[in-house]
Amino acid sequence: MSHQPPEITHAMRAEFERDGVICVRQAYDPKRIAALLEVWDEFGADPKSAGFSTQEEEGRVVSDGMMVVSSPSSQIPLFRSFIEQSNVPAIVGALTRSKAVGHYWDTIFTKDAGSPGRTDWHHDAGASAVKGNMLLNAWTPLTPATRKSGIEFIAGSHKWGVLYWPRSPNGRRLTPERPLCPDFEDQRDDPALEFLGWDTEPGDVVIFHPRTCHFNGGNPTGERRVALATWWYGDDVVWDPRPESEVGHADEPYAKMTPGGRPGGPHFPILWEATAGSA
Repeated sequence: MSHQPPEITHAMRAEFERDGVICVRQAYDPKRIAALLEVWDEFGADPKSAGFSTQEEEGRVVSDGMMVVSSPSSQIPLFRSFIEQSNVPAIVGALTRSKAVGHYWDTIFTKDAGSPGRTDWHHDAGASAVKGNMLLNAWTPLTPATRKSGIEFIAGSHKWGVLYWPRSPNGRRLTPERPLCPDFEDQRDDPALEFLGWDTEPGDVVIFHPRTCHFNGGNPTGERRVALATWWYGDDVVWDPRPESEVGHADEPYAKMTPGGRPGGPHFPILWEATAGSA
């Protein structure tokens, strides 16, 4: 019997619309997550020989004990099939009322036990080569994560109407033309800000809006943390390539981006469509 994800209720949709983030428990079968982790451990031991670009080649700045690997689904068949059979597009469709949901991008993030390496406060919209409210990130822990080793969020920050300048490789090469995301670590005591986070288990998914500010201060636990982030696009997402955005490789499929056009085709496949009364 296939794993049935939880139904997205009106209350859950209202929570997502209010906060810009929601934790959906057991969206995936934990056994499938365990299989992903086992395969990742084979490839992650030497990503370069597995065909992945190195962090240095991508121009990423990461601390010791951290690793970021782009698009594991492009090289690992099990990751590709996991995405193609994912329950998350239906959840994204329910949360956003989108009529169709496609896969945009995926990335692996790892932090060793005790790693102090932080991921600065930011949001995804500034570095994305698209615009729209329906580019949702589904952060999927492949190992257990605490609130401190996972991600924290500023509730409601997706409604602030600010497009922050990204600290992406392309963004760092250029002079910022917009404000950088503030370091909210200096504002932990501000009663106007609500910090959100969850302890999560394999199978859970944290889904958030492209303009929701988020952060990780490292991994203070005694266990490594591995997470797969998958980005999904809905009806209002169109190409918006900018010099500071991360547009992937200069070859296909990004080379043919047309501003205002829709993602699609085999590189950005639609993987869920609403049936009558489902969106």
